[in-house]
Amino acid sequence: MIELVNVTKKYKDVAVLKNITLKIEDDGIYCLLGRNGAGKTTLLKSIAGYQNITKGTIKVSGKPISTAALDTPVSYIENFAKHFNLPVHTLLDTASKVNPEYDYEFALEMMKRFELDGKKKFNHLSLGMKTMVSTIICLSSNKDVILLDEPVLGFDALMRVEFYDMLSESFKRKPRVIIVSTHIIEEIAKTIHKLIIIDKGALRFFDSLSSLEKMTFSVSGLKDDVKSAIENLNVIGEDSVGGLLTAYIYDNPPLNNQSVKVEPLSLQDFFIHLVSHKGGRI
Repeated sequence: MIELVNVTKKYKDVAVLKNITLKIEDDGIYCLLGRNGAGKTTLLKSIAGYQNITKGTIKVSGKPISTAALDTPVSYIENFAKHFNLPVHTLLDTASKVNPEYDYEFALEMMKRFELDGKKKFNHLSLGMKTMVSTIICLSSNKDVILLDEPVLGFDALMRVEFYDMLSESFKRKPRVIIVSTHIIEEIAKTIHKLIIIDKGALRFFDSLSSLEKMTFSVSGLKDDVKSAIENLNVIGEDSVGGLLTAYIYDNPPLNNQSVKVEPLSLQDFFIHLVSHKGGRI
């Protein structure tokens, strides 16, 4: 579905994406994580064909992607997306007229769910409601690939819950590849199928959450005991206080050892230790 081979994007002499090779073959909801400035938006814009890459190739459904590509199977909405200052219902109507595959019924259902006033002009909406309108238009496009860049910006806690439900419903209605870039990690974990992490423009992790849950642990105890327990395991981070040590691992769990405490690692903690630049590696 999506194939990136040795993708590099430079702005002048600065590489924002660095030799990324990634293949997404299965339908699913994917979460794209990375620190601020990691290259998430650049990656999404490149896949959408909004900008050309410096080196490498990008294909979606077998079609090469670039700014010259027409009628791509990708729908992309960036954060703070702008639309013509028209009433909301006019924006939805226009989107349906230019796209014969547009799921207008779904768009209307989501308008009702989020109590959007169809008569209100776009510029008169709150930030959260502007983002919601953009997201509804994107999801309703029925494209093979949906890219959402920080779609929960401006949402309160209740709207975020409703958004994740909408995401799941949209996927059930039409299975496809949906990639969501977000900073709110734990909330979206219940919705996604696979996780993509990039850091400093490079791909650091790509796998399912179920695989991640089986291989991420913290090991804590006396320093010598922990060092012994984690020997030959892949350590992505450590915290040390006095004679105590907590090691964070991405590997098979350590062998049964009564002298140390082994606990599952949350998705957020895994992400933090992987990209904290304190020696985290995979």
